Amino acid sequence: MPNPKSEIRNPKSPPPRPVIGLVGGVGAGKSLVASQLAQLGCEVVDADRIGHALLDEPRIRQAVRERFGDEVFDPSGRVDRQCLGRRVFGSPEDLEALEAILQPELTERVRRAVLDARGGTAAAVVLDAPLILEKGLDALCDVMVYVRAPVEVRQGRVRRARGWNPSEVVRREASQISLKTKQDRADYIVDNSASPEHTLEQIRAILSRAVK
Repeated sequence: MPNPKSEIRNPKSPPPRPVIGLVGGVGAGKSLVASQLAQLGCEVVDADRIGHALLDEPRIRQAVRERFGDEVFDPSGRVDRQCLGRRVFGSPEDLEALEAILQPELTERVRRAVLDARGGTAAAVVLDAPLILEKGLDALCDVMVYVRAPVEVRQGRVRRARGWNPSEVVRREASQISLKTKQDRADYIVDNSASPEHTLEQIRAILSRAVK
């Protein structure tokens, strides 16, 4: 059976040094696609990395401690992101509180990072962020790419990588915009259910269309 192919949904005339936003379900492989785009000469803005750095700042740590207590900190005094994640994704109220602490500054830092990268020499800028549509970060993007993989594949990946069971994937995705909406908003769809080499072929084809 041949590998499934990517889809071109809404091809556009590419701007100079476009910003490519990645969306998809938990475990779909957005990080793989981002790394492959980096290999092909793109600069990646990793919102998770920016968020992790933000959590290490004293004033943010203090705000997290005041709201969530000492139990979300490790023995070294740093925020235990896994513990904090389990807590907030189990409570809409806690998730809203954490976003109130982090999101305004995180969004601004991501925006600045994208603009700085766009002023560089890379062929394109890639925005790898968990909540692009939810937080309006798609306004920074010229092209949206939906990374697709079947649910059983995605659940297997996060079980091996993070130890999450299927219910954790369902819980995390319940706090996000639906996969159908993400797919409908995409200009391109990449199938990431087969080999990395197959995904790379699709990425090359998309990049050839998205970059002048």
